[in-house]
Amino acid sequence: MSKRLKFFFKAAVVSSFAYGLFVLLFLQEITIFGDSFVKACNDQGIGLPLSDPRILIDISDSTLTINDGDKLIRRYDIATGTNRISGILSKEGESTPIGEYKVIRKAIRESVFFQGSRFLQIDFPSEDDIENAWEQGLINSGEYARYYEARDNNRPPPPGLGISRSIGIRGNYFAISGPRSTNGAVAMSNGDINEIFEYIPIGTPVVIRP
Repeated sequence: MSKRLKFFFKAAVVSSFAYGLFVLLFLQEITIFGDSFVKACNDQGIGLPLSDPRILIDISDSTLTINDGDKLIRRYDIATGTNRISGILSKEGESTPIGEYKVIRKAIRESVFFQGSRFLQIDFPSEDDIENAWEQGLINSGEYARYYEARDNNRPPPPGLGISRSIGIRGNYFAISGPRSTNGAVAMSNGDINEIFEYIPIGTPVVIRP
């Protein structure tokens, strides 16, 4: 084998090894220890798909709990908004909203470095969010009217509202991304959201409490 071929062969081996580490450690698409969510369901005799999935997010404890009805399946560590005063999410406030929501969209992300591997979008802002924001002067009359026009026509909240951005539960890699805080989203490790993603259907209720 020529020196050039040896060089390209070594480069290919190193590249493959580096990519494998990237998938394993950063994207966490491969699990070494098995699917702990499925194991937790099996241990408690809970069948899949879940019959009554529910998500509870506790900002003060930085935890996300998945239940099937009243049965707790598993609790995960999370990161929430930089602003620890939770509530209405202004575009600059970097706080995590509180209230009752539901999952309205699931997505596998392409920009994993900045957005995490997966995304579960919730229906923020809710009607309560809009009413509270209106009372606080965070949205104007035009934004208020556009929200209710969309709601009355069974459309998602329109973009560009004074408090609106796509908010949900997303993947992250805390060891690389820095402090365990976000601009308002709820962040799990890529490995954690990867293992639950398949089992959380659209329409799953999500309660966020301070």
